[in-house]
Amino acid sequence: MSRQDLSKMGSARVSVETLGGVNCVLKQGASEVEINFYQSAAPNLMGINTPKLLKIDKDHLYIEHIPNSLSLMELRTEPDLFSQLAALHCSQYIPTFAAKKHEWTAFATDQALKVLNLPDGVEYSIRRIASLSDCIFECKILISGDTNDSNWGKRKNGDLVLFDWERFGQGSPAIDLAPLVRGLGNIGEYREIATQYIKYNPVLSETELLEHLIIAKCWIIIEVVNILISRNNPDKGKYLNWYRANITKWLVSVEGAL
Repeated sequence: MSRQDLSKMGSARVSVETLGGVNCVLKQGASEVEINFYQSAAPNLMGINTPKLLKIDKDHLYIEHIPNSLSLMELRTEPDLFSQLAALHCSQYIPTFAAKKHEWTAFATDQALKVLNLPDGVEYSIRRIASLSDCIFECKILISGDTNDSNWGKRKNGDLVLFDWERFGQGSPAIDLAPLVRGLGNIGEYREIATQYIKYNPVLSETELLEHLIIAKCWIIIEVVNILISRNNPDKGKYLNWYRANITKWLVSVEGAL
């Protein structure tokens, strides 16, 4: 039995295994949120493709292996990307279990900024955006919480599938849209995402969604930095240096929209 370790920034060990002679993904140490998602939520979500649940053994989660990966550029050209996300966000399903609680705390900001060691003016801008962030967490809309391109794949029949549901919870659609912007992006890219999405779900105006997108992207910076440090990711130095080199000019490009 071959093991191909697929885990990246997650805490669980993820590998490709065989179950009944068929390839599957085994997630060892799967979170309660993700286990409950596949057992209870996934069967009730229409219009969004998720891997089939094959077996659960305590915290070992066996799900369908989605064989074909996608780059972010390829993902953005998928015709049903935004319609699938909109279907999730428009779902009336109410979780019967404790989903992931998304929040942006002052403590998280302090921890990340301590590591990033940015100029005072940049720190001030990030704290200002954090002070506006309640709007993206107060939304009672179902979200994946982690839609980066490495969590999407295609079945052999061409179906686009979203996996890795350990951050399933509630919040603004922007939390699921912000990872679709390459790197930190620029204001034009945010507008393009907002325009494409509201064709399928106009729950927010384009202006409001744009604001949410910028806030969500800034929050993701804080989240990623703290995950890199807490899990002692071997690539943390590379990511932190990239953020230090790019955050200032990104803030200059987007702050006028807030």
